[in-house]
Amino acid sequence: MSTVAKHLAGAYPEADKGVGAKIVPLKQDRLGDVGHTLFLLLGAAGFVLLIACANVASLLLARSESRKREFAVRSALGAGRMRVIRQLLTESVLLALGGGGLGLLLAKWGIRPILAAVPGSLPRSHNIRLDAPVLLFTFGVAVVVGLFFGLAPALQSSQVDLQVSLKEGGRTATGEHHRAQSVLVVSEIALTLVLLVAAGLMVQMLRRLWAVNPGFDPHHVVTMRVALSPAVVNHPRQIRLAFNNILDRVSHIPGIQAATFTSLVPLGSNDNEIPFWTGNSSAPPVHQTLQAMFFAISQSSGYFRAMQIPLLRGRLFKHEDTLRSPRVVVIDTVLAHHAFPGQDPIGKRLNLPVLGAVRVVGVVGHVKFWSLASGVRNRLSNDLYFPMSQIPDTYISEGLTGIYLVARTRSSALAMLSPIRRAVMGPGRDQPVYDVQTMEQVISASLAGRRFPTLLFEIFAGLALVLAVVGIYGVISYSVSQRIHELGIRMALGAQRGDILRLVVGEGIILALTGVGIGMAAALALTRLLSSFLYGVSTHDPLTYAAVSVLIAAVTLLACYIPARRATNVDPMTALRQE
Repeated sequence: MSTVAKHLAGAYPEADKGVGAKIVPLKQDRLGDVGHTLFLLLGAAGFVLLIACANVASLLLARSESRKREFAVRSALGAGRMRVIRQLLTESVLLALGGGGLGLLLAKWGIRPILAAVPGSLPRSHNIRLDAPVLLFTFGVAVVVGLFFGLAPALQSSQVDLQVSLKEGGRTATGEHHRAQSVLVVSEIALTLVLLVAAGLMVQMLRRLWAVNPGFDPHHVVTMRVALSPAVVNHPRQIRLAFNNILDRVSHIPGIQAATFTSLVPLGSNDNEIPFWTGNSSAPPVHQTLQAMFFAISQSSGYFRAMQIPLLRGRLFKHEDTLRSPRVVVIDTVLAHHAFPGQDPIGKRLNLPVLGAVRVVGVVGHVKFWSLASGVRNRLSNDLYFPMSQIPDTYISEGLTGIYLVARTRSSALAMLSPIRRAVMGPGRDQPVYDVQTMEQVISASLAGRRFPTLLFEIFAGLALVLAVVGIYGVISYSVSQRIHELGIRMALGAQRGDILRLVVGEGIILALTGVGIGMAAALALTRLLSSFLYGVSTHDPLTYAAVSVLIAAVTLLACYIPARRATNVDPMTALRQE
């Protein structure tokens, strides 16, 4: 491509001077940055899996402690260490396979509502289904999880002292088991905090995006595409007459404030870029021309009234702007700044391909065309409006493909759809409307690419929080059950219920605070991966971190309260007799 560009520059030194080629892989062009988003979601799902595995490992540790006498008896009867390990690994793999099977059933039932939230811009989303690779992947993950997280409890349970275990009668409280469980719970809390922070940042981002001013008022505005009658599409004069008749009928519907035709709708799926240059000179080389988004709209001020785009200087289009009058354009503030910095653009000249020289008659507010997160530094932020009444007959029929009718209503926009549809169809009933959307739906669709990952992160974070609560509850409950004798002695020596409550709850709070501290450090490092995805919110947003920390502290207190309350009801005499 570099060689081709050099040859073109040699053959056309004026037009191709300084023009090169940019190579983009087809896959990257088609998929964009969706791969980054999907890897983030895969990472979040992996976090949930790790938290669930930590829970299972904690439960297996507790279960293996209670089965210590059983393993001692098996060893005494001749079972080798590898035999015990194989038995425990088999049990853990069966548990993992059972969980994987149940997960597949949940996925089968839940995949449809999840896919309903998938943005249309997600490539190949229609191919998402439970197929053979998914089943094999799930089976492989279940086996690996069962082996890996069942190995530590299996190894620890296989190391039994026969004499000690048989003498103890099955009641022990080893510190190693409790420490291992505590480490697992701290890990759960840390991972949960990372997911909660990520979900919180994304929710903050969506909230701020909805508060962004798009440059127009989307409320009570309905858009639809119109297909003109086949009898008029090849006749420029009939086309213009059809446009005028449709607008006349729609404008006279009670409840319609303004109606117009336009070639583009902001935040939609189409675009129409056009180069322009200033002054009286001929067209400069391609690399020296500016680009603008070209809106062909009905004459007069209908479009700007329908979209509530403010006029800041000059005038809007009038019925007098026709093929016989000088060609005029309305530009936005960004184009005015780029083309005429520090000058009054009214009356200035712009040059457009095909259309020739045009005169600027008005300046309107800037509209966010690409997305609510876009700024004036986007790849194209100049807006240029041209009246359909001045489009030459040669090109008027080319602009019919996907022409939009935009109408502002006094009440619900969708409620006005039926009368608008009848007005557009006309006497011949051969001019249908399609692709009907309110501007609020258009904005919502433009945010789908961010809303879908946010929804999944919220689900993952919610699951992680539930699992963390279960993990804390399990560890504290196990600790209480193993410390019945100790708690009985404390109460016999004068400890009050409040003292026991603080003792047990304090243990859970220490675990939570440790997990929060580690999770904070991890979140500060990992949320940088979200920086390109977020808008209007920092990855170090203190409000999000504080809210998540308070939430984890609250659920920790709740998870600790029930076993702590049970500990306060211990009868000292009963606890002492258990020895």
